[in-house]
Amino acid sequence: MRTILVGILVVLIIGLLGVAVVLGYNVFTDQSASSDSAESSATVAATQPDEIAPTAETLPQPPLVLFPTDTPEPATNTPEPTPTPLPTDTPTVPTDTPVPPTNTPAPVVVPPTNTPVPVPPTNTPVPPAPPPTSANGISATFWNLQDRSQFTPGGLIWFEWTIVNSSGNPVPYGCIGAMPQKDGADRPDWFKTSWGGSPGDAVPPQGFSADDNIVLNETGNYTLRLAISFDDYSVCSNGGGTYHTLSNAIPFTIR
Repeated sequence: MRTILVGILVVLIIGLLGVAVVLGYNVFTDQSASSDSAESSATVAATQPDEIAPTAETLPQPPLVLFPTDTPEPATNTPEPTPTPLPTDTPTVPTDTPVPPTNTPAPVVVPPTNTPVPVPPTNTPVPPAPPPTSANGISATFWNLQDRSQFTPGGLIWFEWTIVNSSGNPVPYGCIGAMPQKDGADRPDWFKTSWGGSPGDAVPPQGFSADDNIVLNETGNYTLRLAISFDDYSVCSNGGGTYHTLSNAIPFTIR
């Protein structure tokens, strides 16, 4: 638009300059003619008819100036394409003719052979703990598990006892303590020595009482009884040697 306006302004200026040149030329021509014919103007005036007054048609016309018109901008809107209808699915008619099934032979059922029925295992009796005895005149008059015992893996199981000596003399020993039995089998490797290991250990004639605890880390069914060994302490404290049962066995379960 700015370019169009500048073009129009330039055309107007050129047109005005043209008109000014034409008018100046006519004035100069008129002045020259009037000076040359000043003497004969009277004579000519008497013989010539009255001059016809100039009209708009006789005056020189300025050059025609054509103003540029606004050129319409080409349309940029592109027509949207018309949607093409999607082809519809034409159902395909199967041409294959089904083949009638052939006769399938019936499966042959083989009767199972006689499978022996497993016999449920019989309950294996748990061997009882050895009965209490008197060994070298030593026997137990009291054996008990205390109420503060913890029957859980790693719990403290507290026991207490009283033993007597019927020999009338001190009886040397190697170990006195608790023998655990799990699922009917003695576990001397878990034997808990409560007394022993000192030089000259012996049960006095009047006997004595004591208490202690044992820790069992496995779940299962147990019994616990008081036992004594007259072997050397280094042997019986490691589960070796011979153990003599002094009390009844008390059963319990660790869960």
